[in-house]
Amino acid sequence: MRVAVLLAVFALAACQTPCPAPDTGPVTRQFHCEDGSDLSVTFLRAPDVARVSQEGYTTVELPARIIGAGFRYSANGMELRGRSNEVYWNRPGAAEAVCTVVAP
Repeated sequence: MRVAVLLAVFALAACQTPCPAPDTGPVTRQFHCEDGSDLSVTFLRAPDVARVSQEGYTTVELPARIIGAGFRYSANGMELRGRSNEVYWNRPGAAEAVCTVVAP
């Protein structure tokens, strides 16, 4: 029973803002990065993934990973993590980019 409770807590912690609520559709956010690039990130449910689009690169889908606070999506050396309005974007062969949400 304890294991089930712990798994439920970790699952809830895996997706924090800006992830969509379970009863809503995808949420898309635009980010501007300190290196001058822009990201478009769509947060999806079922499966819980982030679809990251960056000009000049192939769009990637990164599965959610468990994290204590905030959110984290990663696969194949790429990682998108953060809290609320700021994300850290890592792609193989590139320096980590700090990106801030662009107001609609």
